[in-house]
Amino acid sequence: MCAVGFGNFIRVLMALGALATATPATAEPGRSNVETVFDAFLACRVDFFDLLARAQADFPAREFRVKENYVGPVWQELRGVPFSAVVNIDDVPLSAYMQRHVETVSGPVLNWGFVANRKPAEVVKMIEARLSGARFASMDARGFELSLDPRPARSISTMPPAESFRSLLVFEGDRPDRTFIFCSASGDNMSELKTDERTGRKRLPPTASLFVLPKTVNEEDAFEAFSRCDPTFFTTLAQAKARFGRVTIEPLFVAAPDGQVGEVSGSTVTFAEPVRAYGLDLTGYTQMMHKKDGKPVAFWWGFRARDDARLAAHWLSERAAETLGKAERTGWGEWALETRPRAHAVGEAAEELAYRVFKVEPSHLPLLTNVLCGATADMMGDMTVFPEPGSLFKQ
Repeated sequence: MCAVGFGNFIRVLMALGALATATPATAEPGRSNVETVFDAFLACRVDFFDLLARAQADFPAREFRVKENYVGPVWQELRGVPFSAVVNIDDVPLSAYMQRHVETVSGPVLNWGFVANRKPAEVVKMIEARLSGARFASMDARGFELSLDPRPARSISTMPPAESFRSLLVFEGDRPDRTFIFCSASGDNMSELKTDERTGRKRLPPTASLFVLPKTVNEEDAFEAFSRCDPTFFTTLAQAKARFGRVTIEPLFVAAPDGQVGEVSGSTVTFAEPVRAYGLDLTGYTQMMHKKDGKPVAFWWGFRARDDARLAAHWLSERAAETLGKAERTGWGEWALETRPRAHAVGEAAEELAYRVFKVEPSHLPLLTNVLCGATADMMGDMTVFPEPGSLFKQ
């Protein structure tokens, strides 16, 4: 089924937290839309994603959740979308959508599907009734598999063979009356998916393209905006302030991150509890302004993560892949997004380039990593000062 074994898969699902939710009320979707989407899902083909995206109103998303794990050389990402109301298909209530991408040396393994509030045997019976002549095979004591390619059934607790596969999997979730229904496929069986320009391999569509959320802003939205490294981040961060809880704000005086001479001042924000976003545990935020002769030279801002710098660098390369794919890597954990001659600069300043960069480095605080964005003043539009940190975090 996957690259790291069934037991670890369940632990990742539980860590995501998308399963430990109360059963929502029942939605009232268009029956034909739901059946069309679900039948496309049972075929484990790419056209399912287009149909799901067009039926967003029939699959009411409550929130997006993301869990990432990197244990070299295997990287996996799990995305969950709990529904605000269950969606019924033949009296089987679906309470969430989930998808998993495992990237291994031999290629990607892709899983996507639903959480059903029924026992596995009941779900199997429902699917077999919808697929004339289909019969699931038992896999250990954990669940069932319906191979959609002519090959023997596999144990879901073992490493995947280096071969092409496409299957429907039904197995018990975190409790006996909750079931995962997944399509599982090797990347070569999903050739119609878009190719990640950075890795050259197939990727599942982002859940944000498949579902529509209520008009709310959360910590992951803020971190996503951060990956763009531009002033729009601060508006998004202020809108998400409620997600960061209690904070402590202190002044900060440090050396310039770009090594240039001048005065650097700013603020450091410490969160009372770590805030998890895209697999990183964020413990604080920092913003620093570099001035020379009283005028702004550069802005630096970003988060402190309670993670190894390698994981933070991996997150940045994955999360900001679209941006970083066009960037120049200038060193370990450093990317130059944009450089150009400085506008209206004279003297020594005219010899320096304007820049917009990402930087991942160990923090001066033990066991923490800084994930920073930096930009020269002429890359920041009309922005001449940072917003007050209290306006970004305090409620």
